[in-house]
Amino acid sequence: MTIHPVQAWSHAGLLWDVLRNTRADVAAVNFPFPSPYQQEGQDLVSTICEQLDQHMIPRLSERAAPAVAVVAGSTGSGKSTLVNALVGAESTQTGVLRPTTMRPHVFHHPGDVELLTTVVQDAEIGESDQVPRGLVIVDSPDVDSLVGANRDTARALLDAADLWIFVTTAARYGDAVPWELLRSGAERGAAIAVVLNRVTADVAAHVRRDLVERLRRDGLENLPLFVIPEVEGSAEQLPRDVAQGLGRWLDSVGESHAHELVERTMEGSVQTLKEWLERLAMLMDDQAASIKRVRADVRRAAARTAQDAGEFWFREIAEGAIATRWTQAVKEGAPFHKVRVSAWTKRRGAREERDSILEDIRADLQEAVEASLTYAAGHASESMADVLGEDSGDAGEWLLSLRDADEAREARSRHARDAAMSWNAQIRHIATTLPSADAAISLVGEEGLTTIFASAVVGVPPARQVLALLVGSGLQPQFDDARDRLASARSYCINKEALDAIAPSEDMGLLPDASSVIRLRRAEIRSLT
Repeated sequence: MTIHPVQAWSHAGLLWDVLRNTRADVAAVNFPFPSPYQQEGQDLVSTICEQLDQHMIPRLSERAAPAVAVVAGSTGSGKSTLVNALVGAESTQTGVLRPTTMRPHVFHHPGDVELLTTVVQDAEIGESDQVPRGLVIVDSPDVDSLVGANRDTARALLDAADLWIFVTTAARYGDAVPWELLRSGAERGAAIAVVLNRVTADVAAHVRRDLVERLRRDGLENLPLFVIPEVEGSAEQLPRDVAQGLGRWLDSVGESHAHELVERTMEGSVQTLKEWLERLAMLMDDQAASIKRVRADVRRAAARTAQDAGEFWFREIAEGAIATRWTQAVKEGAPFHKVRVSAWTKRRGAREERDSILEDIRADLQEAVEASLTYAAGHASESMADVLGEDSGDAGEWLLSLRDADEAREARSRHARDAAMSWNAQIRHIATTLPSADAAISLVGEEGLTTIFASAVVGVPPARQVLALLVGSGLQPQFDDARDRLASARSYCINKEALDAIAPSEDMGLLPDASSVIRLRRAEIRSLT
């Protein structure tokens, strides 16, 4: 076995800080909606966090700890029997009941007292002077156990390992799960040894050739391979001399290479982490592109709604109750018939009658403006829903699924009410600065002049006639200003509808530059390694 020393500890303190920050940033990454890259992204986030938690951060925290050699394999591969032979005692349970190893067993030399905390959690700990100095040997649960907690423990131990010893048999060496773990371990640069256990003499040569060929096809031909023959009674106890080849190899690792083994595994983990981070950033970019496209579609739908109503959309406000009230208000004998500034029109009774009519018109006008703005926003919402439902990238359907119809209606009404009140305040300012406004206010009051002006703005002919009698004609610039402000109120309601529709996509992790944080962490790790 050739181990090339690296300088993993040159900036260990800084690297530890960067890895902790990286872990926090990666954990915050979210792939919330179904997409071609959602599952890969979620799995990658979990993998990175597990690798940082189980191996890299603890290893940097406890650099003096022994190298961790995890003995792993499929159910019934004889892991515990092999570990017993290596440590020189029947220290772990063996038998036909599966799974036998429910909790990991950790063995260390009496001279090694510093153990990795993540390895000894919930583990049975034992000492043996036959364990090489500088190593701890871990008998892990089955990687393919029927018990989910055992599988999770096994994989967590492999994440924490500096050396993986994979044990298989002539009957199980083709199993998919061990090969998947072998490949992932090799990808992250872990030191790996393969043990072909319980091989009978009649098939030993054939099985060994086939296993070597499988390793070669996966680029793993340089892994140390140990073949342990089937020995009578070895299901319960395996003589140490039968496993002496593996034992001597572990002795050599412990005596002269344990530190380099740790560094090599750490270096491999760092290189793989950088690749994972870049891949994660790419998946985040894909997600952000999908969200950006859908957001743009929603905004376009909103813009189309605003334009489709036409230049004189506001005339709908003047229909119904408002038109009826004004028709009644200006008929012969009514309070606004030939109204002008005079002593007669200033009488208290006439003033009270006009105020009552204007109060009713003002209430109808407020209601009509709100209804028009609400309708515009509702129509925009329907257009946006159509756009979101047609999105082929699933981001649109995700946003649509988060939209609560009742909450949307309440918000729409609230926005329309606020916009209508704001518009009323704006036109009050315009109305009170009209020519001869002071004289008109003395006749109908400030609120009354505002109501008459607003009615004229939305296209009520009698209101325009009354306004002309009160303040004169030539008010087109003021009408245009007031209508522009009303159009702005309508645009506000439509845009609020669009913003509410895409609000969930405002999550920091979905923004176009969200991946920059992950790439920054990758660059920091690269600068330190």
